[in-house]
Amino acid sequence: MLHPPAVLGRRFYLFALLCLLLAWGLLACVLADCAWPAVGCILALSACFYALWRHVMQRVLAQQRCAELQGQLIDLSSEAMLLADETGCILAVNPAFERITGYAAREVQGETTAFLLSGRQGGGFHADVYRTVREQGAWSGEVWNRSKQGEVYLQQLTIRQVDLPGMPRRHVAVFSDISLQKAQEARIEYLAHHDALTGLPNRAALAGFLQQAMQRARMSGRRCAVMLLDLDNFKTVNDSLGHDAGDQLLCELARRLQRLAGDADRLARQGGDAFVLIIDQAEVHDDLVYRVEDLLHVVSEGFTLDGHELHASMSVGISVFPEDGDSAETLLRNADAAMHQAKAGGRSTYRFFDPSMSVAASRRLVLESELWQALAGNQLLLHYQPQVDLLAGGVVGVEALVRWRHPQRGMISPAEFIPVAEETGLIIPLGHWVLLTACRQARAWMDAGIEMGEMAVNISAVQFRQPDFVQSVRRVLADTGLPADRLELEITETAVMHSADSSVTTLSELKAMGVKLAIDDFGTGYSSLAYLRRFPIDRLKIDRTFVADLESDPEAASLVASIVALGRSLGLRLVAEGVENAAQAAFLREIACERVQGFHFCRPGAAEHIALASPELATSS
Repeated sequence: MLHPPAVLGRRFYLFALLCLLLAWGLLACVLADCAWPAVGCILALSACFYALWRHVMQRVLAQQRCAELQGQLIDLSSEAMLLADETGCILAVNPAFERITGYAAREVQGETTAFLLSGRQGGGFHADVYRTVREQGAWSGEVWNRSKQGEVYLQQLTIRQVDLPGMPRRHVAVFSDISLQKAQEARIEYLAHHDALTGLPNRAALAGFLQQAMQRARMSGRRCAVMLLDLDNFKTVNDSLGHDAGDQLLCELARRLQRLAGDADRLARQGGDAFVLIIDQAEVHDDLVYRVEDLLHVVSEGFTLDGHELHASMSVGISVFPEDGDSAETLLRNADAAMHQAKAGGRSTYRFFDPSMSVAASRRLVLESELWQALAGNQLLLHYQPQVDLLAGGVVGVEALVRWRHPQRGMISPAEFIPVAEETGLIIPLGHWVLLTACRQARAWMDAGIEMGEMAVNISAVQFRQPDFVQSVRRVLADTGLPADRLELEITETAVMHSADSSVTTLSELKAMGVKLAIDDFGTGYSSLAYLRRFPIDRLKIDRTFVADLESDPEAASLVASIVALGRSLGLRLVAEGVENAAQAAFLREIACERVQGFHFCRPGAAEHIALASPELATSS
């Protein structure tokens, strides 16, 4: 702060003392009738008076310049300043006050500061502030005021009491508009606790909501529930239609779920394709069932994304407080375990948590970790099952089947580890290893002069929808030297129909390379005949579930015969899997299903075992 110089200083007192001495000298000269000394005293006294006057004027001018500078500083300040008397009557304001409030100085002079208040902080607020100023000398805080335009804004205000000698008591108020700052802080707080894509509360806010719901349940003696909702095959949407379409799907799903959430319920996005719905009152089990069935239904209604009609589903896991856990972490973990059980149960369904699921979830985590080690530690191997020409005889192909030889647990079924690989993304490196290893083996048989026909390799839906899948197949064929027409890729009916248009493109590129294509598990999906005609496929593979019931179920036999007839009408070849006895083989031979595989002919085995068994199969078929 600038302080104006004092009007009187040391020089003034020195000159004043000298003048006093000269005056006494002059008086003495006059009394002594000494003319010349008196004249000298008069001249010296005049000089001293001139110096004293000059000094005083310099000090006065310096004080005026300092006051002017202080006035300019006040005028240029970005903070509003207000001078009021002890009663709150406004005496003066600076330009920043006029800019912030919208009032000109002449409009507020004589008014009390109370007229600026918005009323949001109560009628007694103004009186309380000034009582504090009188008692403590100052007050500081946030105040909601109203501008001339009627806009209510938040200001940071400081009021100080000023007491100067000989002057009435004054109050000086300094304030700034902090509305923008507060809005920015609120925005940062919002972003920290909300999902940027859907606008829903995020994982950070979820724990707090759940803690509050649990606290209310404890106080009321009631129950609350956690529903973990996870989209099925969401990665497929991203891979086939792109991430923009995936984002659209998540946003639309969030809107639908929000509409179904109750007033007291809280919906949050946990991350990725997972949402959490906290049910505040979950007293009746059947009510939870109705709620989750409504959720499943609203998801199944279909979505239109960039002109594509998409049918989605989700799996839901449910945990209930206090039975399934007394902490937010436990409830979420148990709901997650139940959700994975729902996925394992066929997806598009729900499961309530059961304590046995914890064991299954722990085992799944261990299995995932060990599967990574299996890929790196050469614990995986391929077995091969021959495909036999039922009409002409002989081995015409083999199917590669992955196996896991665990160092402690022995052979682990693919039915156990393949779903885990698909959920975790491990299916991509696993599928590539299977394709590469199978093609190497097919090339080795060719080089040894062993005729085994085509090498059939199963391709997962996740693998098939990778943007670089066609390029990866091309690289494998180039690296192994296997002719393209010796490779047959088996893709499930459901995988190719999920995004049929993009599937046609991928299949066409593979077909152009010379690779043979087969629809696996045909009859279990929902193929459109129109699309089936568009797919550049070579073979339909009849699912083993139909073959297994040939002897006992006339409808199954009729269905298999219809599939064979359909394939023949479309110019496709047929292969039936899971043939386990002579009666099944005889039926398939009768309806002219030319290719079969199954335990009746040969169990899957190592490459050297299959090579030795193939001559016997040629004579026995």
